[in-house]
Amino acid sequence: MVTFYLLPPRKCLEQAVSDLFAKLLPGLPLPADAWDAMAGQLAALGGWADSVFLVPRDELPDSEPNAALAECYGAEPGDRVVDVSLSRAARSWVVTQADVSGAATAR
Repeated sequence: MVTFYLLPPRKCLEQAVSDLFAKLLPGLPLPADAWDAMAGQLAALGGWADSVFLVPRDELPDSEPNAALAECYGAEPGDRVVDVSLSRAARSWVVTQADVSGAATAR
């Protein structure tokens, strides 16, 4: 089974990382790809499984999240989705057959 972390749009993620490091390291410039670099380092250092996917919301079409994850990333019944927001607590659920029926498998 796979876990998809459905994250805020990339622009929000980049801004949040920039704001954090501006407080921790004021005056030092960040690389343009700070979010990607940080996520990659965290995944490597944390030993995250290859079955964990970080998906910024703006990388999905404007449809229902489960159908979009099935279409774009091959989500299947039993996969877990964690919907992360900067303004509320995370929500999670398990993808069902009804959520992905008709979607092409991309995985």
